[in-house]
Amino acid sequence: MSLPLPQLDDRRWADLVEEGRSLIPLYAPEWTDHNVHDPGITLIELLAWVAEMDVYWANRVPAERAQKLLALVGVTPRPPRAARTVLAFRPAGETLPPPLPAGLELTGTDLAGDPVVLRLLDPVSVVAARLTTIQAGRVGAIEDLTARWLRGEAVPLFGDDPRPGAALYLGFDEALGKDEEVSLYFTLAGGRSGWDERERLLEEARLAGEDCPSPGPVSPCRCGGHPEPVGEEEEEGEAPVSLPPHPSARIVWEMLAGPGVWRPLDRKAGEVTDGTRSLTLDGRVVVKLPAGLASGRVGPVKTERFYLRCRLAGGAWDAAPALAHLAVNGAAADQSEAVASPAGRGSGEPWQRMALPKAAVEDGAIELTSPEGGEVVSWTVRPDFDLSRRGDSHFRLDADRGLLTFGDGEAGRRVPPGVTLTARYRATRAAQGNLPAGREWTAPGFDVSVTNPVPLAGGAAAETLGEAAARAVELVDARLRAVTLADFEALALSTPGTQLARASARANFDPSLPCLAATGVITVLVVPFLPRRKPSPSPGTRRAVAAGLARRRVIGTRVVVTGPTYRDLFVRARVRPFPGTDPAELSRRIAAALDAFFDPLTGGPEGGGWPFGRDVYRSEVLQVIDETPGVDHVLSLELVVDGEGRCSNVCLGATGLPAAGTHEIEVEARA
Repeated sequence: MSLPLPQLDDRRWADLVEEGRSLIPLYAPEWTDHNVHDPGITLIELLAWVAEMDVYWANRVPAERAQKLLALVGVTPRPPRAARTVLAFRPAGETLPPPLPAGLELTGTDLAGDPVVLRLLDPVSVVAARLTTIQAGRVGAIEDLTARWLRGEAVPLFGDDPRPGAALYLGFDEALGKDEEVSLYFTLAGGRSGWDERERLLEEARLAGEDCPSPGPVSPCRCGGHPEPVGEEEEEGEAPVSLPPHPSARIVWEMLAGPGVWRPLDRKAGEVTDGTRSLTLDGRVVVKLPAGLASGRVGPVKTERFYLRCRLAGGAWDAAPALAHLAVNGAAADQSEAVASPAGRGSGEPWQRMALPKAAVEDGAIELTSPEGGEVVSWTVRPDFDLSRRGDSHFRLDADRGLLTFGDGEAGRRVPPGVTLTARYRATRAAQGNLPAGREWTAPGFDVSVTNPVPLAGGAAAETLGEAAARAVELVDARLRAVTLADFEALALSTPGTQLARASARANFDPSLPCLAATGVITVLVVPFLPRRKPSPSPGTRRAVAAGLARRRVIGTRVVVTGPTYRDLFVRARVRPFPGTDPAELSRRIAAALDAFFDPLTGGPEGGGWPFGRDVYRSEVLQVIDETPGVDHVLSLELVVDGEGRCSNVCLGATGLPAAGTHEIEVEARA
């Protein structure tokens, strides 16, 4: 999508000539020969050609000016981005290697055989134990999910409808000893758990003013995230932002310490570090055991294994976590390599340009220095030289091509003659770094085998000016502020860190005063995916949605976020089947059709979930039963609400939804 530019003047040469000829009688009435052979007409045609060139340039916007216009609306072209992946390590020999540090560069090749470099983002200790068993469920109802995991299917970590007490069991073939650290990298299914969602959560935390202490000067990171590339120092006053915890779900990690004995791992003591936000984001869990694991049998698996257990201790998720991949000895990596080399030698000329030895520059982060007069001068990258003075050590960077441009001596310094500039940055292959899973990598100095079980993805070249302009156009229709009811609904559904199935906004309505008009109150009804029968938002989810909407609402508006009010409802009916129909099977089909019709997420007359507050009409229930294959006609029908039978329609209230119970369907045998 391109940015539509205004047509300041659409006249062409022929239009200008005709306009000039039409003005002759007004300004020179004695000029009577207007034919093309007249020298005056030739001059008009020449001047029309000159004017047409001016009109052409009037309709053109130079790239630098277009970039400034985009900056006014907060859009700047994005720099090159590196592809990211997860690496899984295995000891290559009988001896365990030493811990691999963050920042370690690993080498490999792409599909064409060209060299590729990856940077390890997390430190990782390699253990010999292999994960052989994955089970999930509650005690007494544990399901073996190993086969599904090995086939690459999405595995529900705590079942399809997890409740407190549900647990994930990870069985290893070897014991993990005391103080042995194991890194488990979880990649989740569902599409709302990747790097982008993590960044959205961090941005929301910045808006909320949450922060955390810096982890140190070597590798700035965002708490709960991964180390970020070392680039320019953060401006004074900026602080790393913490990843907020999950608003509701609380999980605990436990180790099998003996037959049926599970010992909790203490987070405060450093026995477990969870970077997945209660298994809702892709990330790793690092476990450092205070004692060795014991072996035992769990669930339907008869072979003894050494188990770690993750248990839902309280709260709830909006949607059931599902596992896409789990890597033991796993760590995040990106496709970038460190470059520290001379960038060029100064000539003293204005607007001097230098080419970096490798492009592209990851995230546009670069450190440029030069030795001058016994001191090291640091150069600062700027988008332009408009505010640069003659003494400022500024330069422009084309991150995609790796080109440096310096000032002319008035707008930014020239590079002194003979001075060598040194550049330190990370180079990336950008989009060419996106590679499939299963590639092999080499860690220099470490006796390990390394593969990437998930693809390298997310690498992208620098955004062109046209692409940035298209993004600016999309921002015109983007819902950035909560003004209309549709804005409230869209922003509620996109709240970072939540997974909501439905949202409905009501104006001038307060659920605590249902019979009165509450002027200025916007009530947003939200429905998550869990629990299955009566999906309701947890208090933490409601707070998260309300906080996000409060920052985007119109001043003077009060926002109330709540969930639905469920009315227990089931159908008592007597039907007559067609000849040859199995009564028991027909009863099951009718009950299933009614359950689907009353489903709060996918039911209702339109199939998009039962509308909030819509009455349950007896005629529609009759239609659902009558359309069930095998039903001849309905003999009697009763709607039972909250234990009370009715032969009329059912009013659910403004925030009401039906919760289907066990239907009583009697299939009358034909005479």
